[in-house]
Amino acid sequence: MRINHPVLHWSLIVIAIITPLIFAGYSHYQRNHFRCEAHMIIVDDDSVVDVMTNYNFKGDAGTLRSSGEYVKNDASQVAISNQISFAFWREGGDVIMVSNDTNELPKKSEPYRLNIPDFYHSRDRGIRIKITPAHSAGYFFSYSNTPLFYCAKG
Repeated sequence: MRINHPVLHWSLIVIAIITPLIFAGYSHYQRNHFRCEAHMIIVDDDSVVDVMTNYNFKGDAGTLRSSGEYVKNDASQVAISNQISFAFWREGGDVIMVSNDTNELPKKSEPYRLNIPDFYHSRDRGIRIKITPAHSAGYFFSYSNTPLFYCAKG
C-alpha cells in the first residue's frame, strides 16, 4: 500500500531538516557549557603541590575551585586553595580565559607560585589554552602544544 499524503511528506522533510540543526545546536551548547575535575601533582626539587581542581564553564563565564596542599621536603605542609571567576571565549582552536577575581590562600608568597601562570594568582590576567575532548568522559588541557592535564567530566 502506498501512502501519498502531502502532510506526511512535508513532515518528513521538516524532520530531516530540523534534526541536524538540533544536533549542531546541542553540540555547540556542550562545547561552552561543561564541568570537569582534575587531580594534579606538581613535583619540584624540594616540594610537592597536590591539588584537586574543578572547572565549570557556563557560556562565556566560568569558575575554578581548587584545594590541596603544598608539602616541602622538610615535611612542613601548607593548605592551599583558590577560587577564580573568569570570562572565556574561543579564538581559533584555543580558549582564552581572563580572571575576573581570585581568592588564593594562603596569602603569603610560596615558591610554587613562581611556576604557575598569573591567571591563577591575579585579577585581569589571561591564559590561552587548548581544550580538546578526549572522549565522552573528559578533556585534555594543553598549553603551547604541551599537554598539561586531563580533566574528567563531573
